[in-house]
Amino acid sequence: MADTLRNRIFDGAIAPGSHLMEITLANELGVSRTPVRGAMARLADEGLLVYLPNKGFQVRRFNAKDVFDAFSVRANLEGMGCRIVGERGLDGSALEQLVAMLAEQHEVMRSEGWSDERATRWHDLNLEFHRKLLMLAENRWLSEAVGRAYQLPIIFDSNLRPHNRDASLPLYHRAQAERALEEHRQIVESLSRGEAVDAEALMREHITANRDLLVRHLGKQSGRVRALA
Repeated sequence: MADTLRNRIFDGAIAPGSHLMEITLANELGVSRTPVRGAMARLADEGLLVYLPNKGFQVRRFNAKDVFDAFSVRANLEGMGCRIVGERGLDGSALEQLVAMLAEQHEVMRSEGWSDERATRWHDLNLEFHRKLLMLAENRWLSEAVGRAYQLPIIFDSNLRPHNRDASLPLYHRAQAERALEEHRQIVESLSRGEAVDAEALMREHITANRDLLVRHLGKQSGRVRALA
């Protein structure tokens, strides 16, 4: 039940600021109110919902500070993951898999033109790359902590797509994707040489740069809204 509600929030089917009604959701999903209530309490613990006295649960609204803070957490934790991988060393199979991922990412860039479809493909490959590095760190607590930061709907979570979200987001632009690919290459090269500290710094800088790009974009969007008000 919690997964169903979480996916609806991530997909935008339940918008930020929406009030969730137990009876309505229970009838819609064909269940009693008890599992719905439990699911909402769980999502509130995750930070996706907030409880308002006398009003019930509401889908949390996220702002530029949330984005900044979540990306800052990711930068440090994923950097730590790269350091762990670098200290342990990459075996031949792991390195081959990372190199193959880079080749897939490069293939997206080689094609002429840039579309929502290609941006979506890049997005998926980018997520796979980051998740692969976390998996190689073999630290469940680290992976779960990073996963929590990914849960912000406004951030590049697994269900954020150009065709149903804001395709003007700078992370969708081809030039930014090309820069990210080059940064991915540098991270893999450092890991292949066992340069754990360098790999950590590169990953931290990589995510921090994306953080700053998104926050600037959100600031501009907010400024336009205020100007039109």
